[in-house]
Amino acid sequence: MLIESTIHMHKSTLEMLNRGAEISRRTRTSIIKLLMQRVMKDNTQMLKINSRVKYQERDERENWHRLHIVMNEYEYEYYLDMRKFFKMSVSYILAFAVRRYLDEILSELANGIKNTDNYIYKNYIFIKKIIDGITCWQTYWGIPPNRHGLYTTKS
Repeated sequence: MLIESTIHMHKSTLEMLNRGAEISRRTRTSIIKLLMQRVMKDNTQMLKINSRVKYQERDERENWHRLHIVMNEYEYEYYLDMRKFFKMSVSYILAFAVRRYLDEILSELANGIKNTDNYIYKNYIFIKKIIDGITCWQTYWGIPPNRHGLYTTKS
């Protein structure tokens, strides 16, 4: 299932993204997905607790662009969790990623380095458990170890 959404992007960020898509001969959407995957890999450094969600700095209305994006349901849920755990709007996370990782990704693409993990979102799991009447949610960004009893193999 595909989900359509929009993000607010400053025109300077959009210009960088467009330049990256042009240089790499890829779509903006594919560059966005690579950027968000890179942020996901740095998730332990980005975690924020007990703070409000941060948004991009304000600027004149004409400096902003509404960008329509299409993502699958796994990406959508993961991006929402990134918002929750990083305390940043999805638009702000993407703007951060463009500034922090775009040149790195373009270099990797130019050198033939590919992201081989096509199933990054398939290893994303959240589980509801009720323990002594208390609802607990467990979120896994990766395959959890077998000791949790989530996956068993039969010989």
